[in-house]
Amino acid sequence: MPEINILQMILSYLIPTILGGILGFVATNFKKNKKKDLAIEQSVQALLRNEIIRRYREFESKGEISILDKENLEEMFEQYKNLGGNGTVKKMMDELLNLKTKIIK
Repeated sequence: MPEINILQMILSYLIPTILGGILGFVATNFKKNKKKDLAIEQSVQALLRNEIIRRYREFESKGEISILDKENLEEMFEQYKNLGGNGTVKKMMDELLNLKTKIIK
């Protein structure tokens, strides 16, 4: 009978230790993935912002924008907002959308 008690004692210490190790590993990897996902989101937002600003400068200097470019910029801006974009780019978008529309032949 003492062997069963020893086995139960070993299992009672071993199982929580193994489970704790597994949970610790999962939590650490989850935290790393969350940090990586945030970095990807912020990078995409920065790239969208940069492209919108670049296109703003291009079309503002021309004084006109094509319908296709306007639609493309609106979609970029929508995703930029979904990623938490700010109001500075919104002002640029408002100006872009008010430019004369260039007719593509």
